Amino acid sequence: MPMVDSIYGAADITARSNRRHVVSLITNELSRTHREEEAYMKRIPLNMQGGDAYTAAEDCLEMLSDAILCLSEAY
Repeated sequence: MPMVDSIYGAADITARSNRRHVVSLITNELSRTHREEEAYMKRIPLNMQGGDAYTAAEDCLEMLSDAILCLSEAY
């Protein structure tokens, strides 16, 4: 997996349209991460859904959702 800096660090963000494009790419990656985290949660057995791993996944989903919303509202 490429490092984030190698993907986005070299991006030309001098123009607003370029910044909007980079934010769109980042939002897409966050959405993909959100879907994978949801899939992970669904694989947690029912008897373990009250545990720390499930709670951490719930928190992660909430934070990812917030980040996606904030970035989508930025542009």
